Amino acid sequence: MEDLRAKILETDALPTISSVARQLLSLPLETERGERELLNLIESDPFIAARVIGMANSPLFMPSRKVCTVHDASLVLGLSRVKSIALAIALMGPIRIRESRIFSLRNLWLHSFSMATGMRTLSNRLPQDLRPGEDMLFLSGLLHDLGYLALAYLAPERFDVFIGHIESHPDTPLTDAEMSEFGITHTEIGAMLGRAWNLPMEVVSVIENHHAKKADTGNIPLILAMLIESMTGEVAIGMPPSSGISPEELEAIGLGRENLDEARETLELQQEQIALLADMLTA
Repeated sequence: MEDLRAKILETDALPTISSVARQLLSLPLETERGERELLNLIESDPFIAARVIGMANSPLFMPSRKVCTVHDASLVLGLSRVKSIALAIALMGPIRIRESRIFSLRNLWLHSFSMATGMRTLSNRLPQDLRPGEDMLFLSGLLHDLGYLALAYLAPERFDVFIGHIESHPDTPLTDAEMSEFGITHTEIGAMLGRAWNLPMEVVSVIENHHAKKADTGNIPLILAMLIESMTGEVAIGMPPSSGISPEELEAIGLGRENLDEARETLELQQEQIALLADMLTA
């Protein structure tokens, strides 16, 4: 069996992180200069700029008028969300995968935006002093399944077979099935990439641990990710929702079952708009 752990560390195994992504990672948003450089950087990349502007025009974000510039998009989306979306596009966009009737890049983006949106919705139900920064939260949701994209790139035929097995055996523990087929999980590969790209550790932690058997109650973004994925399932590979996190773990971060029900209803209402975003990114 091919050693994907070794392959993922090869310099040419995956596309290197782009200069735009590197600069986006390093830009602070706390200063006027940082904000200006962020918008200028996004404007310098027509692919990213067009998609950020397109998203700002989505009914999901309820713009009061048509958005035509990156600056206007920042007013609708907020600077932190603009940065997160642009960074996710800059990181994931260069990893081109072949067409497959089994694995859909659209479904990956659909699930990623559902996660980011759902995590933000739940975060707003938290006590103010427990709410994570929105930029890290949104980026964590968008990138949490980065490992699936890497698997589809590195081992496309085996990945298709793996998804077919998961769809026909939905009760098989995901990480067990991944270890059996690849000798590594999508969370491990995603975390390896995240560290190689110098992503913030808060984001890497969500990528690496969102399928952990027990949540770290001190890691709020991770708990939010696990909660939302327990509702949605692994849409990218066709896995159904799971039983979720225990009431005790919910209480540890100041949430109740009613908060999950509210988040589920919100996501269901927003699915059509989220699907349009996924279509836009894979057009």
